[in-house]
Amino acid sequence: MIKTLPSHAQVVIIGGGIHGCSVAYHLAKAGWTDIVLLERKQLTSGTTWHAAGLVGQLQGSHSTTAFASYGVELLQELESETGHNPGFRQSGSISIALNTERMAELKRKCDFAKLFNVEAQHLSTAEIKERWPLVNAEGVLGGIHMPSDGSADPVALTRALAKGARMNGAQFFEYVKVEEVLMAGGRTTGVRTDRGSIETSCVVNCAGMWARELGKHSGVAVPTHACEHYYLVTEPIAELTPDLPILRSYCDGTYWKEDAGKLLFGFAHFHAKAWAKDGIPEQFEFDSLPFIEDDVMEVLELAMNRVPVLQTTGIRTFFNGPESYSHDGRFTVGEAPRLKGYFVLAGVNSTGIQSGPGAGKALADWIMQGHPPMDLSEMDPARIENFQGQDSYLQKRCPETLVLTYAMHWPGRQRETARNLRRTPFYHAMKAKGAVYAEVQGWERPAWFNPTVKYTQSEQAMDVAEQYDYSFYRPDWFEHSQNEQKAAREKVAMIDYSMLGKLWVEGPDAEPFLQRMCSNNMALPVGRVAYTLMLNDRGGIVSDVTVARHGAESFMLMSSISHTRRDHDYLARHILEEEAVTLRNATSSYGVLSICGPESRKLMAAVSNIDMSDAEFPFNSLRTFFIGHAEVTAQRLSFTGELGWEIFITPDFAEHVFTVLYNAGQPFGLKLVGGEALNALRIEKGFVHWGHDLAYTESPHQMGLDFTCKPDKSIAFRGRDAYLSRKAEDKGPFLCSVKLHSDKPLLHHNEPILRDGQIAGYVTSGAFAYDQGTAIGLCLVSPPATGGKSAIENGTCEVLVEGEKIPATLSVKPLSIPFTSG
Repeated sequence: MIKTLPSHAQVVIIGGGIHGCSVAYHLAKAGWTDIVLLERKQLTSGTTWHAAGLVGQLQGSHSTTAFASYGVELLQELESETGHNPGFRQSGSISIALNTERMAELKRKCDFAKLFNVEAQHLSTAEIKERWPLVNAEGVLGGIHMPSDGSADPVALTRALAKGARMNGAQFFEYVKVEEVLMAGGRTTGVRTDRGSIETSCVVNCAGMWARELGKHSGVAVPTHACEHYYLVTEPIAELTPDLPILRSYCDGTYWKEDAGKLLFGFAHFHAKAWAKDGIPEQFEFDSLPFIEDDVMEVLELAMNRVPVLQTTGIRTFFNGPESYSHDGRFTVGEAPRLKGYFVLAGVNSTGIQSGPGAGKALADWIMQGHPPMDLSEMDPARIENFQGQDSYLQKRCPETLVLTYAMHWPGRQRETARNLRRTPFYHAMKAKGAVYAEVQGWERPAWFNPTVKYTQSEQAMDVAEQYDYSFYRPDWFEHSQNEQKAAREKVAMIDYSMLGKLWVEGPDAEPFLQRMCSNNMALPVGRVAYTLMLNDRGGIVSDVTVARHGAESFMLMSSISHTRRDHDYLARHILEEEAVTLRNATSSYGVLSICGPESRKLMAAVSNIDMSDAEFPFNSLRTFFIGHAEVTAQRLSFTGELGWEIFITPDFAEHVFTVLYNAGQPFGLKLVGGEALNALRIEKGFVHWGHDLAYTESPHQMGLDFTCKPDKSIAFRGRDAYLSRKAEDKGPFLCSVKLHSDKPLLHHNEPILRDGQIAGYVTSGAFAYDQGTAIGLCLVSPPATGGKSAIENGTCEVLVEGEKIPATLSVKPLSIPFTSG
C-alpha cells in the first residue's frame, strides 16, 4: 500500500542516504516530530550503499574532527537505542610514511590529535610490521597508530539512523521524486513531488550526487560533482584476522581493511574522472560503473607491491561507483545565503560514514537553534561564488579533490585545475617581474616573487608558470619571501590588493544602516576611514572590514578576498524595507596597490602632487590626487602594520601607475611583495584574518578588538547587548601571539600550545618572521583555571611541533606594535 504524503511538515529532507537519515534522526530525537524524508528510490541507493565504511576520528579541521569524534560516540550507542547493529568495529588504523615530508605530516597529525584527546602514537617500522604482518615494510620510515578508528556497515548504520528517526515520529517515503522546491518572497514554502506537494518552511537538500542539480533549480549553488571511485575486494585470505587495523599508505594512494575474511582496498586516484557530465541517469539505483583497468593500474601496482599477498590472491569484486566531491575539499553545510529556510548538507568527499552522523547533528542543531551550533564557517554555503557552482568548473575541480585526498597536505597547497580565471590589472606586469601565483576564489594572487625569473611576452601568453615548491620546512622560495619582508620592514614594498572585495554602500540611509550593522562609529567625516566589525545576534564576529566615507551618502566597504560574497549577502539580508540603501559590488572596477614601509612616504611624495605629511594625510584618511597621468584615490593604512597607503586605480590606468611607482621606487629599495610575506608581516603585528584566527563564534573581547566597538553610539549595532554580556563574562579563549625560541621549526596551523606541559590552545596562523628571526604565530589560548586573561602568560610555554616540545614565548600583545602616525 502506497502511503499518502502529508500536506504539511515542519521540515522536509530530500535524500535518504547517510546524511538525510542523520538529519532526520537528530531532529526527531530532539523532539521535532513533524519531519518528512523523501527518497527518489530506496534508502542508501545512491552512494551510501557502496561506501567502504571507514571511520576515523581525526580529520583536517576542528569542525570535521568534531563530526567524526561524535560519530564514533553515536556508533557505540546506536544499537542499544534502536536495536539495529550498525556494524561498528573499532580495530584501529595505521598510517605509514615513505618519505620524510610525509613523516612530518603524520607527526603533525599526531600533534593535532592531542587537541581533541584522540589517542594517536608514533610507530616504528618494526612495530608496523608486527601489527600488520602482510605489509611490505621496504621503504617505510614509520607511521602513526590510532586505536579508536575502525569501520562500520554503511547500509546498517543508515538504517539504524532511519529507525531511530521513525521511533521518534519522523516519516520516511521512498520512491518519491522531488521535482521542485517551492519559493516565495526569498524563502522556501514547500516541495512539489511526483506524488503531490508538501508545505514547509524548511527544506534540507541531502540529495548526494543529485544535490547540485536540485540546488540549481532554486538558485542555490552546491559545488559538488560525482567522480568515479574504485575499490577491489579479494577472495578470502587465510592470514587475515578480524581485528586487523585499517592500513593507509598515502604515498601509495591506497587503503586496506579486513572485510569478512577478505581484503578490501581502495584508491585515491592519481588521475580521477568526473562522472555523469550530461546528467545522472533517471533510473540510477544501487548501480555501479564500468571498471576500467587503465584508470587504476598505476596505483594498483603500488598496492600489490605494498601488500604482496595481493599478487597471488584472486579478486572477487572489481568495483567502480560514483562519489561526490567538492570544489575545494570542504563540506557544504548550512543555510543558503539567498534563500531562507533552504539548508544543504553535501560534498563530504568520501567521508560520509565517519562524518555523516556529526554533520547531520550539526545541521539539525542549526535548524532548531536558528544559527550554527559551532564554527562551520569553512563549509558555509555563503562562501561559494556563482562561477563555482557551474558544471564546467566543477568537472575540472572536483576530480582534483579526489586526487588530493591522499596527496601531501602541504601548507599553502595550490590547485592546478581551473586556474587563471580572474586576473587583476597588474597580473602581466607582476608576472614579468617574477610573480609566482596562488589562487583564492578564482583570483590569481602573487604568493612570492622570484627576481631571477623573467617571463617573455610569449611565455606569459602561454601561461608559463614556475613550479610552486612545498614543504613543512623551508621551501625553495623561503629566502625570497624573507627578502620581501625585509623590504616592507626596512624600505618600501608594493603589494597587489586588487582582489580584495569592494562594496559601495549608497543612499540617504547609508549612514544609519551602517551604524546599525557595524560595531564602530560610521558617522565618519567625508574622507575618513575606519576598521570595524560586523556582529551577529550572539555577539560573534561575522566579518571585519574597512569602511571609507567618500561622500555624504557614499561609503566603500572593503572585504577580504573570500568574504566578498558573504559580506554582500549579509548586508543585503538586513536592509529594512523602509531604508533607502543600495549595494554595488565594485571589486573589479579598481586595481589596488599597497605602498608600505618606512620609505613609503618618500616614494609617495616623489610621484604625487600633494603633501603626504602626517599632518596633511593622517592615518585612516583618504584623498584623491594624481600619480603620473592617472587620477587615483588612496587611503592611509596598511595590513603590514607599517606606514602605508592603499591606492585605488581604474583598470585603464593601472599598468601606467604600476610602472610609475615601480620605477620611482627603485632608489628607495622598493620590492614587490606576495601573500606569503604579507601573512608573516600581519601576524607579527597581531592583525587577524577571518576564517583563520576567528569566525562568528568568537567575540571582540577575545580577539583584542574592543576598540572597534562603540556601544554608546546613537544607533545600537547588531549584537551589541550580546557582545557586552560576553565581555562582562570575560570568557576565553583569547587571541595571543607566540614566538619560538628555536629558529629551526616552522609554524603553519593547528600546532598545540602547551602551558606547563598541558594543552592550553593552538596556533591559528603561523609563519617565519624576518624581523623576529624565528617562527611566530597567532593562537587561541584558554586562561588558567584561576587568574583569568591576566594569567595567560604565566607558566612555561611550549609549542608541540612534530612531537617535539619547542620552548616559546606567549604574549597577549602583538610581537610588534603597528605604526599609526609619525
